[in-house]
Amino acid sequence: MRQEMQVYLNQHPEVKQFIRHNPVWYRYLSRNPQSLSQLENEVKVFHGKTLPQKLDRFQSNLSMAMMLLDMVKGLGASK
Repeated sequence: MRQEMQVYLNQHPEVKQFIRHNPVWYRYLSRNPQSLSQLENEVKVFHGKTLPQKLDRFQSNLSMAMMLLDMVKGLGASK
């Protein structure tokens, strides 16, 4: 692998972790270093950092908070 790619991976631990889970990317990057933007998109999906994934997490957290609030209201009403 090229030296600049190794430096990039050392500076970005999330990308390095993704590549360790998907070693085929070592081959892709050594043959075509311009595919770095495609790699970054794959890393975002892998780590759940895309907008739809963030919105799903937010919605899930919001529904959990609403459920907990309903439970607290239910406990207060039973007293």
